[in-house]
Amino acid sequence: MKKVSIPFYLASRAIRRGNKGTLVLTILVVAMSFVLMVFLPSLVGGITGAYTKQVTDYQYGNLVIDPDDDNTFISDTHGKVRMIKKIPGVAAVSSRASVSTSLKSDTRTLSRGVVAIIPSDDREVINLAGKMTEGRYLSDGDTDTVLIGSILAGHEDESKDKMESLGGVHTGDSLDVSFANGVIKKMTISGVFETGFFNTDSQAFITRKEMTEILGQSDRSSTILVSLTPGTDPDEGKNRLLEYGIRDSVKTSAQKGEGMIGDAIKSFNLLSMIMVVFSLVIASIVIFIIIYINTINQRRQIGILKAVGIPERDIIRDYLIQVLFIFCSGALLGFCIFTCIREYLRASPLQFPAGFVYPVMDLTIILPSFLALGIVSVVAGLIPAYRTANRDILELVNG
Repeated sequence: MKKVSIPFYLASRAIRRGNKGTLVLTILVVAMSFVLMVFLPSLVGGITGAYTKQVTDYQYGNLVIDPDDDNTFISDTHGKVRMIKKIPGVAAVSSRASVSTSLKSDTRTLSRGVVAIIPSDDREVINLAGKMTEGRYLSDGDTDTVLIGSILAGHEDESKDKMESLGGVHTGDSLDVSFANGVIKKMTISGVFETGFFNTDSQAFITRKEMTEILGQSDRSSTILVSLTPGTDPDEGKNRLLEYGIRDSVKTSAQKGEGMIGDAIKSFNLLSMIMVVFSLVIASIVIFIIIYINTINQRRQIGILKAVGIPERDIIRDYLIQVLFIFCSGALLGFCIFTCIREYLRASPLQFPAGFVYPVMDLTIILPSFLALGIVSVVAGLIPAYRTANRDILELVNG
């Protein structure tokens, strides 16, 4: 018990009598290093989570069925939809057909395809109906009407647009829609929706009935979207569809969407790694310098302690306890700062193409950062303490 108490006594005495300003600044450096280590990875986690949610809620549902490599479209759509609806774990199914068109408003013309849907089916998978900013959602029997996203609708002031738009159209405005077979139809905008997801908000939708009347394609689809019952794992749902004889390409929404965000996540992860390395280097250098200066200034005291019989290991433990105090105080302060930043960004989230984003509180990010910073701190403090404590008593006392 006595051997344990000596290092704690020496460390507490050094902390109480040491320079308070230096101690506080060192703790702040450790705290900022911890924040830098966890902030960007946590933000990347938030971006990934927001993107996955947006893709599932507003783009693909839980599962996406595309044509296989030998086909450009899915045939016998109605039969496949009926069969998929009977599979256990499936909550809703919607078929979609991409149609090549150009859209012309009073001021702009865009070569932009539209998506043909059965509204009553599609709203069970993709909740666009709950994201209407003006007008109404489509009905199954609608013709001569088109539903558009807020980004495609755009603004009269072109500088406010995120991409080419129709120049600020609204519900009730008319568009000239030109189809690949030469048909040009004047369609009225039934409503405008806004999900916050770039890909979806730049789309336009018409009804299957409209497409059939113009193109005569009633049983072909570009894709089939599947929504699973709550609690059903997407990978399990995918395997179940394959077991029931679906021979087209089946992917989960995460697999379908990873190509669009994969490169960006890799870049963010690279930046995160760079920030982690720099944070660890900065923290270790600062702690090394502080402990090194302390051991240099206290050489005579260390020599006297050795002369009266205090073991070298207790002197080393004294400095390690000081390091652990600095590290724990800094990490705790850093965690509090990170929590404050996170709560602020939850209230005022950052806007990305994937939607509104804030850092996630993920223990798989925080705990490894805590351990890495702790190990680096201990090593940085151990080196100067060990080198000084192992010097000869006369060398230490004589300076």
